[in-house]
Amino acid sequence: MELGLSEDQERLREGFARLFAVESSGERVRAAESRGFDPVLWELLSEMGALGLRVPESQGGSGASLHDAVIVAEQAGRRLATGPWREAIVAGALLAGHPSATASSWLARLLKGTSIVTFAPVPLEQIEPMLVAGGAVADAVIGFHASQLVLVERSGTRREDALDDLGASALATWNLGEGPRLVLAEGEAAKKAFGAARAEWRLLTAAALAGLAREALEMAGRYATERIQFGRAIGAFQGIAHPLAESVADVEAARLLVLRAIAAIAEGDATAAARVSMAFFWAAEATSTGVARALHTFGGYGLSLDYDIQLYHRRGKAWVLSGGDPREALLEVADHLWRGGSTSWGGGAGESALPEAGPVKLDFGLGSGGAAMAQRVRQFFDEKLDDALRAHAHFSWEGHHRGLQVALAKAGLLFPAWPERYGGEGCGPVEMTALREAFHEAGWGRHAITTTEMVGATLMQFASDALQRVALPRLASGEAICCLGYTEPEAGSDVAAARTRAVRDGDDWVINGQKMFTSGANIAQYVFLLTCTDPEAPKRRGLTMFLVPLETPGIEVQPVLTISNERTNVTYYSDVRVADRYRIGEVDQGWSVVGYALELEHGAGAYELDQRDLLQGALGWAKAKKRYGRSLFEDPRVRERLARVATHTEAAHLLGRRVLWSAITGVPDPAAGPMAKFFATDHFIRDAAELADLCAPDSLLRGASDAGAVEFAYRLSTATSIYGGSSEIMRSLVAESSLGMPRSRS
Repeated sequence: MELGLSEDQERLREGFARLFAVESSGERVRAAESRGFDPVLWELLSEMGALGLRVPESQGGSGASLHDAVIVAEQAGRRLATGPWREAIVAGALLAGHPSATASSWLARLLKGTSIVTFAPVPLEQIEPMLVAGGAVADAVIGFHASQLVLVERSGTRREDALDDLGASALATWNLGEGPRLVLAEGEAAKKAFGAARAEWRLLTAAALAGLAREALEMAGRYATERIQFGRAIGAFQGIAHPLAESVADVEAARLLVLRAIAAIAEGDATAAARVSMAFFWAAEATSTGVARALHTFGGYGLSLDYDIQLYHRRGKAWVLSGGDPREALLEVADHLWRGGSTSWGGGAGESALPEAGPVKLDFGLGSGGAAMAQRVRQFFDEKLDDALRAHAHFSWEGHHRGLQVALAKAGLLFPAWPERYGGEGCGPVEMTALREAFHEAGWGRHAITTTEMVGATLMQFASDALQRVALPRLASGEAICCLGYTEPEAGSDVAAARTRAVRDGDDWVINGQKMFTSGANIAQYVFLLTCTDPEAPKRRGLTMFLVPLETPGIEVQPVLTISNERTNVTYYSDVRVADRYRIGEVDQGWSVVGYALELEHGAGAYELDQRDLLQGALGWAKAKKRYGRSLFEDPRVRERLARVATHTEAAHLLGRRVLWSAITGVPDPAAGPMAKFFATDHFIRDAAELADLCAPDSLLRGASDAGAVEFAYRLSTATSIYGGSSEIMRSLVAESSLGMPRSRS
């Protein structure tokens, strides 16, 4: 797996970041607004080789990879670089691929910056006037119409005045049938070349939008930290912090979708064309929402032309619209994933054509280690899952089976991440990710395993040697499992407000209180219990953690049944006497213990895997269901809705991979886990409701059918934003760690 930048790419990123910070400042961007072009910046881009990024070195260019190009595009987006630089990069690559002397002459002038060549990313079936970004300053436009890829020169010395447009994009109307022209390709060759160029333009645009939106959100975060109202920084209000945090996750997902598309192109992955369309659509969606939220944070000042945020708001929408309606990309996602790449504009094979990626190190896979672990898990379940166990399987705690738990332990598949001295194999995060995905594939839930694994890891970190010797062998052998005793009726997600009391009595502690949502307490052997040992202490102090055997007298477990067909519990503790050896960590220092455990718990979990099941159910239903004599899947509105969910699902998956990458590299990324968790669960909830509507009325029925999978997902999804910390808590964490905003929790 590889998601980082090489040393050369870091230098590339830093170099262009410095260039744009100086040469594309807010003042410079405003100064160029009337014309939509900054000639000084253009000359510098030419000198630094930016315009020829995708032109081979043998032809005077930089010979950069597609990944290198999007690195530059992201930095240009952050500073709103003025001019048709994305279009020029694409035009340069197209000219480099044509052998004629005329094309070579245009390429030489483009690279020197003496002629501006732009690119029209909207295909036309016939000759007609079209709006072209940069067309008002361009000397030539490359576009596609009537099965030809053509370069059209500006007629004579005529110059178009830039049309007054949303993003100061130097828009002008061009007719590709007028003026001197060079046919670069015809027929299928033209479709292929244009399709590849269009895909590259989309990726450059998506990367630029991700940079633009991220910068706008960071500007909003800084302003929200400085702006005081009602006696507090406005960033401390969740109504300000949470929407910005949500957009940070959306924009990070867009960036990752771009990188995943590039990796897929480099790998020759059959899903690459669909991934390009996903990245383009989602970058447009995330940016449109993100810049609107950023501007809203500034209030009335954001509307003022004196504030830079309005520039981001306008260009965040304008840059994408020069390529047409971004929602059309969703139909392309559906066509490429599920209809063999058929097209809506007649592109044929050309629509699936993709640019050359060049040398790319990006790798989102789990490698040979992950593949080996997944195979071990598959083989285990193939051997062990008989009809009785399959009937017992359940996605919740009720699916726990002690016999299979012991068998997993013997096979080394229960807690393989634990150190060998505690019964594990010392497996890394890649192997563990593969294991979790293979468990889901087999249909075997991991609630009891995951919770026990987390508690065990916390015991290794904080428990005494005596407690470790008592508990860890039982957990490692599969003979005992743990549940969590955090939540209380009056505290909810405010874990630190625990009031279940533990009072010292000699060598024992006496515990009284109540916990809610202690899922698994009816079958577990231990509860990982947070107690208050000093009620007078400031918040987050005076708390102490215990590992309490659930067989201890005075503990009562009562069931609570949920709409998602799960059992959780309320547990009562009445004069429960526990020996001091069951204490975890120091007295009154339990917040550090529970904080460690919560950090292990934060992440996307398996929610995007559940969302994949939802999507597959709805897709199967749409293909099988017929109305008026044809499959509902033939309805473009149905395909668009399914493609939107597929995009959300892939974005959630990639945010989870970002969490994994942080674990692999050991580089702390405190926003990654919370971001992945709330993105996955929030979209699971929205998409489950959307697809329940789509599949109605069949989605009313429970059962083992495609529509039944949608009905189940709708009930299951409602709880996922609460599991492991509510989405509100996760948003607060992201706002604080990613945008530097003040705490929005007391």
